[in-house]
Amino acid sequence: MTSFNFATAQLSRYPVKHSKDLQAWDAADEYLSRFITSDSNVLILNDGFGAIDCAVRAARATPLHLNDSWCSLRAIELNTLQTPALFKAQAIDRGLVKLPKSISMLESQLTYVSNQLQQPLEIYFSGMQKHVSSGHLDLLKQICTRLEYLPTERKARMYKGVLQPCAHQTQITNLAVPELGLTLQNAAGVFAEQKLDIGSRFFIEHFHLLPSAQKVADVGCGNGLLSLAYHRLHPPAELMLFDESFAATESARLSFALNFPGAHYHIQHNDGLSGVEQIFDLIMINPPFHQQNTVTTDIANSMFQQAKQCMAASSELWIVANRHLNYPLSLKRGFRSVSVMAENAKFVIIRAKL
Repeated sequence: MTSFNFATAQLSRYPVKHSKDLQAWDAADEYLSRFITSDSNVLILNDGFGAIDCAVRAARATPLHLNDSWCSLRAIELNTLQTPALFKAQAIDRGLVKLPKSISMLESQLTYVSNQLQQPLEIYFSGMQKHVSSGHLDLLKQICTRLEYLPTERKARMYKGVLQPCAHQTQITNLAVPELGLTLQNAAGVFAEQKLDIGSRFFIEHFHLLPSAQKVADVGCGNGLLSLAYHRLHPPAELMLFDESFAATESARLSFALNFPGAHYHIQHNDGLSGVEQIFDLIMINPPFHQQNTVTTDIANSMFQQAKQCMAASSELWIVANRHLNYPLSLKRGFRSVSVMAENAKFVIIRAKL
């Protein structure tokens, strides 16, 4: 058991939040830390900002990570000053899982781990009570043996089970979009995995307003739907797709390979346009307003600032967003021209120029 003190560890969220009251750990992280064994290899799934990694290191154990999020891996690096070691079938002695929002992602992750195991693995699952559903429990009952429910502490749920070595295939969801002549291939846990995102649909209905551009960036690309739709209208365009979710970049890769294998595209697992030095003629963003289970507009505003660094005077930034978030107001602080190009009761399409 670790004696790591989360409160004094000076852990930070990533990206840096405007709301300083949001801390980089919760009671579920602290609860999981109680089951770390010293001098062992500990597999950590979905460590949000490195809190569990720090606790594992404090117990003189070795952390190995399985994580969909580029931003989470970057947070772990910043908070530990160590490059996180990724799980690649190494021998592991214990598993610690922070339950993700997506049940299909959790199933995919546990399937991947069980495929790599040589012997049964004792594994602990935790999440805050308000974020743990009956669906999570149903999956754990299905995939683990000897599942136990441990007492809830400080509103953090805890389950203990055994994951058995087993050979399974990870499932890909095929999602037909007949009005666009496309079939999306969605990896487990990607945004809009089971149905077309209505914000993206509204945006695509107005793609005739977008310029015919040579170099196009799709930031927060998800399964690549916006880029696929843009390619149908402008086949010569050079497309670059960015997302911090590995499930998203994998979905986009599979969807392009199926629908337009000859298109000019590049897909990058990254925090938006962070570190990108290229100038684009057109940047498209359908920004998220959640990070893990936290509602926030900080990620969107960070995307807008990153986009600004990749624009010339002739470049255009196009955004689709929930209209209640009032992004035009924040965009006017950094862009010379901000125009609402289309709107309905739920969404707004915005064009911004330097």
